[in-house]
Amino acid sequence: MSRRKLVDSVLVVLVLVTIVGLYRITPTQKDFQQPIAVKGVAGQAVHTPRFDVTVEKVRISKKLRVPRTTPDRDTLSDFVVIDAVVTANREPIHLQRFEIRAADGTTYAAANRSGLNRVDLANFQFAPGIAVRGPVVVEMPADQLPGATFLVLEKEIFTDLEPQATIALKITKDQLDGLREDVAILSPAVEG
Repeated sequence: MSRRKLVDSVLVVLVLVTIVGLYRITPTQKDFQQPIAVKGVAGQAVHTPRFDVTVEKVRISKKLRVPRTTPDRDTLSDFVVIDAVVTANREPIHLQRFEIRAADGTTYAAANRSGLNRVDLANFQFAPGIAVRGPVVVEMPADQLPGATFLVLEKEIFTDLEPQATIALKITKDQLDGLREDVAILSPAVEG
């Protein structure tokens, strides 16, 4: 192999490595369209431009009682009930996406059980400046709560650059038993 062919081969390899490297570090469309996280912790208000949210309490149960419905709901995993306060800041809004992201990255969406649409925050229209207190129910294994984050987002789709409340629940394995209830009794979301 002549010296010229060797130099050409090395240059081709360098160009290919550079192209692959640039391709890997170039942001994708998904990177540009992610919601903007507004971080906070449970027990403290998280202020986004569109809404404020405070996680007041976390409860765990195998049974769920929804007002004016029977029987109690059972689950093979656990019901995680997050009691929160939400206030719209500018205009009337609906918060359509409530999730818990476990420490391992698994995301659990809010439950869609019969009767929940009458009591939980996911189905409430928030008026500006009026605090609303209510529950959000997520079905998930309770042992996934340590290190988990509660995510609240206004829109279900087209979430690019929307504010997302990202609330660290700060729950440890030692605290799980103290959060357990025989039956988690829900109260309807109410203003005030």
